[in-house]
Amino acid sequence: MVTDPRAPVWRRRDSLCLVAVLLLASSARLAFALRAPLFVVNDSLSYVLPAWELIHGEGFFPLFKRPPLYPLLLAKILWLFGEDPQAIATVQHALCLAIVALTFILGFLVAGTLGACVAGALSAVSGPLILTEHYLMSETLFSVTLLLAVMTFMLAERGGSWRLAAASGCLLALAALTRPIAQLVLPLFAIWLLWRYWHDRKKALGLVTSMIMAFAILVMPWMVRNVIVQGTFTIAGGLGEGIAVRTIRYGQRFDFRAADPSESGLIRSARRIYRDEAADGSAFELAARLRDELNISPVIADGLMRQIAVEAIQRQPVYYLTGTVGMFWDILSGRPARLRQDWVPWRGIIWDERIAHLLPRATPLQDADFANAERVISVYDPARWWAVVLGLALLGTIMPPSGTPRRWPLLLAIMTLGQVFSAAALVGIEWRYRYPLDPMINVLVGAGVAGLATRGIRLWRQEEPSGREPSSIAASPT
Repeated sequence: MVTDPRAPVWRRRDSLCLVAVLLLASSARLAFALRAPLFVVNDSLSYVLPAWELIHGEGFFPLFKRPPLYPLLLAKILWLFGEDPQAIATVQHALCLAIVALTFILGFLVAGTLGACVAGALSAVSGPLILTEHYLMSETLFSVTLLLAVMTFMLAERGGSWRLAAASGCLLALAALTRPIAQLVLPLFAIWLLWRYWHDRKKALGLVTSMIMAFAILVMPWMVRNVIVQGTFTIAGGLGEGIAVRTIRYGQRFDFRAADPSESGLIRSARRIYRDEAADGSAFELAARLRDELNISPVIADGLMRQIAVEAIQRQPVYYLTGTVGMFWDILSGRPARLRQDWVPWRGIIWDERIAHLLPRATPLQDADFANAERVISVYDPARWWAVVLGLALLGTIMPPSGTPRRWPLLLAIMTLGQVFSAAALVGIEWRYRYPLDPMINVLVGAGVAGLATRGIRLWRQEEPSGREPSSIAASPT
């Protein structure tokens, strides 16, 4: 077992601090939740419709690109509390209290009591987090499962427990069944364990095997289901659609012409549709047009989109890489919250008649109280302080407070940056992809604040009290 003598010890004061942070988070969410309707985007329908069909006995058939966990959560909410959009928002706000608590605990593990208080308080009043949990989207559930996986992994890595390693694999599988990008964390965790236990290969292999097997056991049934239903062994499709979005939107100028003039009729027709949508700068209708006009399955359509996009990227790799770096920076620095844009997000959205009653709309009372709702989310908006936030996060990564494990901030930083860069490379600028990672950024900010504070206190204690001269008493001869 690898022990860590620098790991902080939880005391009664930490429990009191956690309660205070949760009270702050509850107050912020109560102040906002009753003033705003549930927010939706175009993608929201693809989550709520399978949930509604499931509770009404029509089967469970999420879209090819949607993993099952969030629709299953929605089904449970609708079954327990009725078909009320506000019930979904209430449950997700409750989940975000778990996010705040987990942020506090992670902050404690990484940076002690002060770091935990800073990280927890920032997450408690964060405007983007409050907005994200008010959306009918999977980000809140993803954040909970990912934070649980990270916390459990840290405890497994510290104590060398194969049971905790297996638990982290299970939790990471739940995160992947919510958003497939979580799969990219699994190899990072495996490499980290091999590095941490390099001197004990048997131990390292045992921990990695436990984690990977637990992950596989949970995701395998859904992947087998996708083989039967969709014809492909995957947690979820959509990679082709995502990378198509990456190459079409944001005013990009990729070349989608065929490299081989004699290519088959199917790919030639798909390329024509792809170029049409690229000319409009929109990828929303691309997948639907491919399926409808070419009469092909979602799997084949996704494969065609991936092939055309990858060919275009291979022709212009430098253009793709520089664009990805720019989008990575845009996502990382963030965008200030725009509540008015969130408030009426259903313009042009058409929902199935069976669930039209679930399409939320603001009441006159909520519209009249818009200004107060906007004040709640303006208390702390990290995008307005991005230079300070990222500077403190960097400081927390390289100079965490003494008395805590120095490697864990590095793990959080690598994972956060890797997730953001992957999103930029595979999809492009989607601001909401950053928000589930905000709690981990807040932990690094807390580590930076705690590191500055501990070093400042140490320097202050080493100084002589003001107004006193150093004493020098010469010995006199007897």
